[in-house]
Amino acid sequence: MMRLMSHLYPILAQNATLDTRAFIYIILLIVLCIVGFIIIMSVKRRIFDESKEQDQSAATLMESLEHMKKSGEISQEEYEQTRRIIIEKTRAMLHEQDDSQVPK
Repeated sequence: MMRLMSHLYPILAQNATLDTRAFIYIILLIVLCIVGFIIIMSVKRRIFDESKEQDQSAATLMESLEHMKKSGEISQEEYEQTRRIIIEKTRAMLHEQDDSQVPK
């Protein structure tokens, strides 16, 4: 009986080592999934923040243009012309974004 037990201990020890390795790999895989999820969410957030910044930059540009008109730096004609150009470019940009989001 002792002889049988002496043969079982190395096998049991080897199985315990394999179980420990498997557990470590599973934990590592879970951590990698969490890190990947965080990276994807941060990239997604940056993409949507950039589109908001573009919208805000057009609004800021219009405010600056209006301020220049009120302060007399530009004439009413220059204001209207520049305003039309900004609106046309913004519409074109929004149209391009809408076209790129439509599935084909």
